[in-house]
Amino acid sequence: MRPSRQPPETATIKRRWVLTRIVQGFTFSGLAFLTYPFVKSWIPSFTEDTSMDVSLETLKPGEARLVRWRGRNLYVQRRTRAMQQALAAADLVLKDPDSVESSQPAFAVNGFRSLRDDIFVGYSNCTHLGCEVAAVNDAGIGFKCPCHQSNYDLAGRVLKDAAAPLNLEVPNYRFVSGNIIRLETVTV
Repeated sequence: MRPSRQPPETATIKRRWVLTRIVQGFTFSGLAFLTYPFVKSWIPSFTEDTSMDVSLETLKPGEARLVRWRGRNLYVQRRTRAMQQALAAADLVLKDPDSVESSQPAFAVNGFRSLRDDIFVGYSNCTHLGCEVAAVNDAGIGFKCPCHQSNYDLAGRVLKDAAAPLNLEVPNYRFVSGNIIRLETVTV
């Protein structure tokens, strides 16, 4: 008796199936190698230093500087004596005057919302829809949203009749020296 041979179609089908699986395996492994760097860039590293030092040397009294940090803009403003006195007078009607509902570090829960009375640091995004606010200094108003006309005082606190629900967000920072602040992320 002769050994039974498979018909030629069956051998071709098995060979095609094996080759298809090999190509699929290489395709999926190549795709994994290509997507790994993109996925890794979206996940923050816990060992990565995300602090940034900002010098206040050239910042004149009454001037606000826009600084880019971690993909967002923030204002660093040096307040004049008149600005500090306007904040202390507190003649504006505010939604959250004590900054109870707003996002800021514990040190910023005060009338000036800052570590020092003469320096304000806050993100430049309106808390209504995230528009970029403009720094103005007009009758105690420190920041104004051009989209829906929300006004904030010199400490970034939102006025009562504004569309924005919360005060401007204050990042975590500390003074490294008299004229240098270090912006830092909070590690929990």
